Amino acid sequence: MARKDGKDRGIQEKPKGSGKWWVRLFVNGRERRYRCDSKSQAKALYCRLKAEQREGIYFPERFSQTKEVTLRTWIDRYLEGSTNRSIQSEKHYGRFWKLLLGKRVLSQITTDDCRRIQAKLNARRKKVKLRGKETRKTGRLSPATINRRFAFLRHVLMIAVKDDLLSRNPVSTLKFFPEAKRTRYYSDLELTRIQAHMEEDHWQLVAFAVETGLRRADQFSLKWSRINLENSTLVIPLPKVEGPLIFL
Repeated sequence: MARKDGKDRGIQEKPKGSGKWWVRLFVNGRERRYRCDSKSQAKALYCRLKAEQREGIYFPERFSQTKEVTLRTWIDRYLEGSTNRSIQSEKHYGRFWKLLLGKRVLSQITTDDCRRIQAKLNARRKKVKLRGKETRKTGRLSPATINRRFAFLRHVLMIAVKDDLLSRNPVSTLKFFPEAKRTRYYSDLELTRIQAHMEEDHWQLVAFAVETGLRRADQFSLKWSRINLENSTLVIPLPKVEGPLIFL
């Protein structure tokens, strides 16, 4: 039935103007969505599902569309609604997985597939362009690079699980590669450049953090009882280490 504002209850076109129509139904407080090819089809399906709900014969699994959703389609839907600050990285990872497994329907992606891809990426050598068509091969992809790609896939498929398009996430049991911890220090030139773009009061806070190595939370929760201006010392208690840490 049409509503006063011209919108039909329970159906929507998303994104607008795309011709992709969806039926929205709430079952026990949980939303379920079903894809339709046209508005008229969506209206008919919505009326049918509501009638079955009222009669107590509604079975969601009968209308499950898991087999019809490919990874390419699902990634596109995810990116359309993503508001993450790392959207450019997500688009990059999305292109990678769409090229690799884009034609697979979600239910056909297995943990074994992910393991094989992980092993191939670990053995693959990157190519770097040099002077036009000339290329040279560099070392293998880093564990961190591989992990970030699989982390994106895991996140996207977890949303599919929450939307009842998958019964389980094939990446959830995949073991990621250990990543080497890297400690990086600012050079004097880098610190000078940072200082040039900051007000003096703000720079004093940054300089204090650089000199002491304190985390932000530790720095801004300091108490005067821990500071000895006469001896220029700062005492920081470390719960996981025997005894305090003293800065001179």
